[in-house]
Amino acid sequence: MFIGWITASNLSGNGLGNELPDLKWITFPDCPMAVRLHNRSNRAIVTCTISVPCTRKDVIDKRMKHSERQLSKEAPWTDLVIAVGVIAMVLGHALFPSIKTDHPASTLYIVIYWWHMPLFFIMGGLTLKPLARNWRAMWQFVRERLLPMASTYLIAGVLLIFASHVIHGDSWGFTAHYFLRLIYGGSALNGDLTMMWFFTVMALTFLVVELLITWTDTFTQFFIAITMFALGISYGSVGFMGEPTTPWAADLVLMTTLWMLCGYHGYRHYSQLKNKAFFATAISIIFVILAICRFEWGLNFVLYLKTHTIKTPYMAFYVPLMVALALCIMAEALYKKGWLNWLRPLSWYAVPILYMHQAVIDVLAMVPALNHTLILWLLGVIISLLIAAGWHHLVKLVFPKLTRN
Repeated sequence: MFIGWITASNLSGNGLGNELPDLKWITFPDCPMAVRLHNRSNRAIVTCTISVPCTRKDVIDKRMKHSERQLSKEAPWTDLVIAVGVIAMVLGHALFPSIKTDHPASTLYIVIYWWHMPLFFIMGGLTLKPLARNWRAMWQFVRERLLPMASTYLIAGVLLIFASHVIHGDSWGFTAHYFLRLIYGGSALNGDLTMMWFFTVMALTFLVVELLITWTDTFTQFFIAITMFALGISYGSVGFMGEPTTPWAADLVLMTTLWMLCGYHGYRHYSQLKNKAFFATAISIIFVILAICRFEWGLNFVLYLKTHTIKTPYMAFYVPLMVALALCIMAEALYKKGWLNWLRPLSWYAVPILYMHQAVIDVLAMVPALNHTLILWLLGVIISLLIAAGWHHLVKLVFPKLTRN
């Protein structure tokens, strides 16, 4: 059991600083949490929440490990939100070959990109919690959350490079050069590796937001994040070493930090939101109006994160957040009714689906009978899901310790 001491500064907000000499020391299993303070007669005088330094490894573990798996257990309706993002992602890539010749397809493509990439960063904020304010906890976060993302990036990248070599018949020289591009990341990767930029930006955003919520107060967090966002939308693109974007597309963190921070704080106040149905309905109507404006009159709002193509930048802040809120409200309602819960596996296997779906689409497109947007979309989702789930269960069967819990 961890033992902590209360100082006068801890209690000043409760008006108990002068009572300190009459207070006993307290014990508690974790931190922060509700504690009961006692005077010399053992009569409880206050119950409050305090925060004290945590040094025990198990305490740090408990505070740090609020990952996607824990979120799925705590708020299972979030699986439906992420599943919608995955479906939209695959649809966008299935639509891409048609956007230059088909106006409805082009409009749908642009409208999807208004929100589906920011959605993943917003939902990523739901998985974060402040760490203990010491570098041991931060290093543990890097080791257990970010390094696995880096290793997955490299392994997936190598597999996709060889898959692309086979699918497209690339030369070995081109394939060898792609390994260098894998290290650089960002927009240097396209084709079957078109989604690689997302994972480096996600990892960097996790790090930045975790530092903010751990070491700064709420006002400072938003001041920094809003300043970063304003800077991020103020330019077209930043070239480096002949590439149109920075290594790992790191400059996109200027924008994604605010989205993820809003997701982090929004989730903590979400349960207090009243009239959810009204907000979901209003947002849906506004979104449909914006989409119609794009289709009929060419509303000048474009948000392509990978290439940092942004038109009407101020809309890049509120449109993704509005859509994310509406999706959360609708997903929560649908989950309670038991509708569409069969989509949850798309969230569980979102990472491998995002990595491989473009390669799956490219293979399917080689068959003329399958080279249609709707077929590429549906099979791109289903086949990627089956491959991911099948591989997971195979690994679980062969290496049960690796997949325990």
